[in-house]
Amino acid sequence: MSTTQTTATLVVENVYKEYKTTCYGKELKKEGEKIDITGLRPGYTFGTSIYVSNDVKSYYYNENVSTQPISPSIEIRQKTASSLSVVGSYIEGDAEVSRQRICIDGTWTNTNSGKLTGLNPHQAVKAKFSITAAGYTYTSNEVTLTTDALLLETQQPKVISEGNVIVAAKSNLDDEEEKVGFEWRRQDWNDDFDSKEGGAYLYDGQMEGYIRSLNANYLWKFRPYYEANDGTRYYGEWKGMDPSDFSYFDPTVHTYAKIAVNGNVATVKGYAQRGTDNIMSQGFKYWVSTSGVKGEARYAPSVPRDAQTVEATGTVMEVDLTGLDYETTYHYVAYVTTSEGETFYGEELTFTTGEDLTPVEGVEAESVPVVPAAYYNMQGRRIPRPERGINIVRYSNGSTRKVLVK
Repeated sequence: MSTTQTTATLVVENVYKEYKTTCYGKELKKEGEKIDITGLRPGYTFGTSIYVSNDVKSYYYNENVSTQPISPSIEIRQKTASSLSVVGSYIEGDAEVSRQRICIDGTWTNTNSGKLTGLNPHQAVKAKFSITAAGYTYTSNEVTLTTDALLLETQQPKVISEGNVIVAAKSNLDDEEEKVGFEWRRQDWNDDFDSKEGGAYLYDGQMEGYIRSLNANYLWKFRPYYEANDGTRYYGEWKGMDPSDFSYFDPTVHTYAKIAVNGNVATVKGYAQRGTDNIMSQGFKYWVSTSGVKGEARYAPSVPRDAQTVEATGTVMEVDLTGLDYETTYHYVAYVTTSEGETFYGEELTFTTGEDLTPVEGVEAESVPVVPAAYYNMQGRRIPRPERGINIVRYSNGSTRKVLVK
């Protein structure tokens, strides 16, 4: 009649009163009577038999029945010239999945997604995904994924004051790459002189670095670089710069979309690079989406005046927003306020806080042993058992704590 991943419902037609009809251990008394077979494995074909008999004759009728597949598969979520991000999936059904594992470049981890950074351009990586359900393990076909060709396109520098220069390049590297930067040297230096170098930061295909106190009496040149995990270094083209030819530039501010939410705490990330004017304060503003207060400045009319502010430091800023309301949608944005009193904003993004795991206060019973009652991942979603990494555990006495599973 029908099947799921773990059950089969059978119906036997033409049941005769003068015969005894048995199917899967059940004696049938009338036509259309259902027989439920449970506890089966997904994607499994098995044989069933109908046994019909009386005192004189007996008959067998055999039928193959197949349960629905679970079909694990793996696909690429995102790729750049230096990274690959993959995710595993399977057909949702009634099978209880006890474990999900992903294999990237020969390494298995207990998760349904994974990411590699620091790769070489055009590097091939093999990946596959497996799940365990009903005591059986199902593995997808292995796929080969390849990173993109590298783009490192040197751009015009921004001389914000004499000898202080913001250098930039367009790239298709992953934003999380840390072994990126620029090297620079005087135009009149020969190969006997080593170039100087410094780190850079990435945001959405834009790579920037800040070179301070260049001698403005000389012409200079610079180029971007990227260093892969295996030590191979890739360079962009040289471009000249005159550190005495400065102009006015606004600061650069961005809000990273990557965010971690744990209950009513959100970790947000932003980017702040100074322009001509000094930065007096920087950080994040956040507010509940239902706020009806008018915007605070012409630069960001959607940022309400009653938005909460948390300050941060560094070119790449990262802070925890704490004490948030549970199960609430917030807007947030990175900001910079300059010495001239102007405020500049990055992209406006949103996040939603997780479930409140704190129980209603009850009667304490010290004689009752305290045991784990529920497990949650860092996004606040309930999971059947602890996963590798940080888990939130709610205990039988109502307390919660974070537990690291290695």
